[in-house]
Amino acid sequence: MRRTLFSKIFLWFWLASAFIGVISAALSLKVDPKSISINRYSEKVINAGKSFIEIYEKDGPPALGHACDDFERENRVSIYLFKGSRGPLSGRQNVTFEGRHTAITAAATGMASDTPSARGVWYAAALGDDYTVLAELPPPMPMEQFFQPEFLGLRLAMSFIVAGLFSYLLARSLTRPILQLRKATRRFAGGALATRVGSILEIRKDEIADLGWDFDTMAERIEALVDAQQRLLRDISHELRSPLARLNVALELARRNSKENPGNALDRIERESERLNELISELLTLTLLESGTEKIEKEPINLAGLVESIVEDSDFEARDRNRLVKIVTCEEVVVNGSEEMLLRAIENVIRNAIRYTNEGTSVEVSLLRQEIDERKFAVLRVRDHGPGVPEAALGKVFKPFYRVEDDRGRLTGGTGIGLAITERSVLVHGGTITVSNVSDGDGLLVEILLPISEG
Repeated sequence: MRRTLFSKIFLWFWLASAFIGVISAALSLKVDPKSISINRYSEKVINAGKSFIEIYEKDGPPALGHACDDFERENRVSIYLFKGSRGPLSGRQNVTFEGRHTAITAAATGMASDTPSARGVWYAAALGDDYTVLAELPPPMPMEQFFQPEFLGLRLAMSFIVAGLFSYLLARSLTRPILQLRKATRRFAGGALATRVGSILEIRKDEIADLGWDFDTMAERIEALVDAQQRLLRDISHELRSPLARLNVALELARRNSKENPGNALDRIERESERLNELISELLTLTLLESGTEKIEKEPINLAGLVESIVEDSDFEARDRNRLVKIVTCEEVVVNGSEEMLLRAIENVIRNAIRYTNEGTSVEVSLLRQEIDERKFAVLRVRDHGPGVPEAALGKVFKPFYRVEDDRGRLTGGTGIGLAITERSVLVHGGTITVSNVSDGDGLLVEILLPISEG
């Protein structure tokens, strides 16, 4: 039978509410401790007293004594028969003063009376013809004592504990699979496309299990689509490299065999061929980074030394374009990661800044240590003095081949995927990258945060 989430919620709340209702009803009872035993034994004692009168009047005190003993063995209640102020008529004299007083009071008033005893309660009832039956009743049983007024605090504590237990089990039953599903969605969003929850929720037969199976179906479909896209990109990239290689060979042969001077045309063909080859190489790199199949070997990296090396090389190239690259601040920082990937990521950002900063200006690079939310980060900032990027386009510059106003893009570089590779590389290292226009409208600022290695 299918157990729905609705039925579980209904049954659990019903049980909890019913149990609390029972406890509330019990708490509202004001029970006299003596009345519990009297209510249980009074009728039996009175009936026994009536039979004892017949035995006494017919067979005398010895027979009455045997009858009282039999009653006591069967019911564990001491019982006596009085007549007026005389008694016990059975000849047994082990009745306390309180017991005798209780019997005399009942005989005098013609009504039942009771007083506490050392073991429970003395109970006496007038039976007519001046006879009175007296019994020493036992105290209430432990469970009955629990519902006495003096145990009110304990009952309140027990009710809170039991209600809390029911509520905990209910909350755990409902939220545990949801939390598991949430963890799975986070792993899936983080790039683990093989994440599934069917094996975790297979023991359930409710709507949450159905949601889990729907998640698995969706995940399988998305994984298949992503795999197909990445496989297509890899196949296209590999297929393009073969004709490119042949084109380069043919280009070289044309140079050798040409009798005239086709240098400009051949140079143009060579540049486009190199550009296409670079595009294919970066496309393959981007595909590997997005698929998550490329496992990087992390090692301690002196980020300050890496930045200084990149700035030195970039400045050498920038001087040919009447531009400069300079370091504003460079603090010693060590991070864990792949030196090759970080070098390429930082180099992409700086070279793009060189390409678009105005002539006669400098690209400014700074590296700082900074603590954010009790975590230490290396903060790399690259600022140029160019036209900037429209605010609406800032969040899109990380997309491969994204164009700003029909241009290749402010930060995309020569192939259009340089910044996309930079972003993926930073994310692989557990960092973040952001771009923003400088407040005075003079240039763009790229900021990269990488967690610092404390080892």
